[in-house]
Amino acid sequence: MATALPLIAAAFCAAAQVPPPAIQPGIRVIEIKGAITPSLLEKIRPAVENVETGRFPSGLVVLLESNGGDGLVAIEIGRLLRVAKAHVFVRNRCASACVYVLAGGVVRGIARDRAIGIHSPRLTTFVKGIGVVDINAATNPNAAAALEAGNKRSREYFAEMGLPEALFTAMMATPSDQTRYLDLSELAPLGLNAIDLAYLAERGPTGTTVYKVSEAEYVRRTLAAAGICLADPKPGAEFFGCYRRVLRSGE
Repeated sequence: MATALPLIAAAFCAAAQVPPPAIQPGIRVIEIKGAITPSLLEKIRPAVENVETGRFPSGLVVLLESNGGDGLVAIEIGRLLRVAKAHVFVRNRCASACVYVLAGGVVRGIARDRAIGIHSPRLTTFVKGIGVVDINAATNPNAAAALEAGNKRSREYFAEMGLPEALFTAMMATPSDQTRYLDLSELAPLGLNAIDLAYLAERGPTGTTVYKVSEAEYVRRTLAAAGICLADPKPGAEFFGCYRRVLRSGE
């Protein structure tokens, strides 16, 4: 997306930042803020290496805030996060290509209405002296083919991440030059405020034992953390401590 999903390139003024994580050995908390760019991908790679995926509640927590960027880069970041079994929480807004990063989390936590923005993909390119401009796929056969391939890749990625077909359908129903911000009630059916079912089957029994709660309560506490712990801006380390507290106490 670009303020949508750019499948070729996009430019944003805000630079994405990944502060060095330091909670304890084997556990990382990283913050992604700003444009999703190839340089961000290169920062993410070492940041997620050697994460201990068996740690509890997670070896990797990601705090996410971005209006979008390069869609293909976002997909690769999402795949890195999925391998690391990241718990991803949206700090403020996550729109356009950012949704691909969010989709990579095995836990996807969102606190409020209209935090997630979607729309259908579009092609953009950078023109020196002008900036980012759209490519008209309707009049450019090569662009049309590239856009079709990008749409196919998006659909396959969401399926790979275990998200419902309804998410891709909702994106495609929104014009590429608009952004539809979703109500909180829409997010769970689209898989965006949820726990990946395969991960829940793997981790749920441990969670219920550690916290002495039912699986339903373990899920509730996990997803409640975004609303409780992001009510006020918190650095990554403080968020992680709050997250563990919510899992233990439920509040």
